[in-house]
Amino acid sequence: MRRANPRARPFAGTDRAARRFLEEMMLREYRKKRDFAKTPEPAGAPVPQARPGPLAFVVQQHRARRLHYDFRLELDGVLKSWAVPKGPSLDPGERRLAVQVEDHPLEYGAFEGVIPEGEYGGGAVMLWDRGTWIPESADPAAAYRRGAFKFRLEGEKLHGNWALVRISGKARTERAEGRKDHGERRENWLLIKEHDATAMPGSGDAAAQNPLSVATGRSLDEIAAERDRTERGRPARDSTGAATPTATGKRGSRAAAAEQEYREEVAGVPLTHPDRVLYPEQGITKRDLANYYWTIRDWVLPHIADRPLSLVRCPEGRRKACFFQKHVGGGAPEVLGRVAITEKTGTGDYLVVENAAGLVALVQIGVLELHPWGATVKKLETPDRVTFDLDPDPGLAWSQIAEAALELRSALAELGLESFAKTTGGKGLHVVVPLVPRLGWDAVRGFARSLAETVAAGAPERYTTNPVKRARTGRIFIDYLRNSRGATAIGAYSARARPGAPVATPLFWDEVEQAVRPEGFTVATVPQRLAGLERDPWAGIGTIRQSVTAAARRRLGL
Repeated sequence: MRRANPRARPFAGTDRAARRFLEEMMLREYRKKRDFAKTPEPAGAPVPQARPGPLAFVVQQHRARRLHYDFRLELDGVLKSWAVPKGPSLDPGERRLAVQVEDHPLEYGAFEGVIPEGEYGGGAVMLWDRGTWIPESADPAAAYRRGAFKFRLEGEKLHGNWALVRISGKARTERAEGRKDHGERRENWLLIKEHDATAMPGSGDAAAQNPLSVATGRSLDEIAAERDRTERGRPARDSTGAATPTATGKRGSRAAAAEQEYREEVAGVPLTHPDRVLYPEQGITKRDLANYYWTIRDWVLPHIADRPLSLVRCPEGRRKACFFQKHVGGGAPEVLGRVAITEKTGTGDYLVVENAAGLVALVQIGVLELHPWGATVKKLETPDRVTFDLDPDPGLAWSQIAEAALELRSALAELGLESFAKTTGGKGLHVVVPLVPRLGWDAVRGFARSLAETVAAGAPERYTTNPVKRARTGRIFIDYLRNSRGATAIGAYSARARPGAPVATPLFWDEVEQAVRPEGFTVATVPQRLAGLERDPWAGIGTIRQSVTAAARRRLGL
């Protein structure tokens, strides 16, 4: 079946003058409501000719009279737009009201900033998500006019299959609440997440789990505050345009101090909100965490640098919204490297730390946890580290977990492999095996699985390789799944987003034998520990040349 071109120039069959008139009419309502001498919003260029490439979508968080989300799909040369009061949900059972508003120009898809108070929609606007959408229908414009169309989103946050359905009957329309369009009637639709692999029943609001801008990494409050600081810092001018004197004295001094407090540098990296408390129980601030990484940079970089990173970000601190992020948005500091990685659904861009300044830059964007790949960016397809995660039933004693790590160490030694131990910053231990990067991901994962199953089979009353929670009652789950392509494990010396500011800390094996508990390793104590060590617990992990030999594979039945 021949598909209609959703990018085709609307009204292409009409004469030139009539076509231009009709195209201008598409944005007439949008332009009528805005004074572009006052608002930074784009006025919009004429509707473009058909452009190559996929259709764009954008979701903008907008704090106007009420906080809401603007969901926009490119169609017929404009952004068809809906205001979604509660934002999108990944739960197919949550049907979110979406009130259709006026068409917006395509340029609006890049807008982030503050609409001045008193203007239409006055308030901060954040680019919450962006990407492309693929219509299910051969003629999406016709499906849109019918009031029911399905599509697939490929965004930085939203993925998978979705539907927009216009409500029928009395609930179809409602009056708009904006000051300047009071009395207009708007059509009500429902935004629905469909059942697929990306759906998360019971997950609540997707927006609450991912609160930052995909363009700049800022929160909505930070976007609003940036405009306020700009206004405060702009000198007053007289009728000739000359700057007038500013107020001095205590009030001016306090304002200057506030500006200094808002922004400072650590290791040459700008740090905003340095006094923001990230760990309330200990009073550990953003500045403290940045200084932690800078202080231990020579210890942490060998295990984090030049590897793709997945991150846990908590921009407002550990107790508030945190989220796991693989792919980087557009607002990450330039001091951080990027690597494009081909994945099943396309190409994803990952952040890479290249130096100590990069560690501080991660703190700047609210990162609390660093989860590196088991491979470097130069050899993505041949991992150089294997991680066994010993994840115990909560009722087990720490000595049992330490015993499991020692048993796994012995099993590896029988295969001619040296291993290293670290706490996870949680309730378990990691046993890490360095390898010469020769084997591919499938082979390394197969080795890890076979070894884990061999150890578990030798003591089934104590160990399991079944990831289901109920299967590990009274036992330790030997997790080998962290050795799949794209999977990660918490990095050595990374902080954790948990009470107490714990740190995943490398151990000497004699500390494991003594069952040294992990609670003493925190952001506050680890720098002191390292300063007092005469040697590195993981000395040699980066220089040992060892492989899973053919003989070892045969012993495991591979």
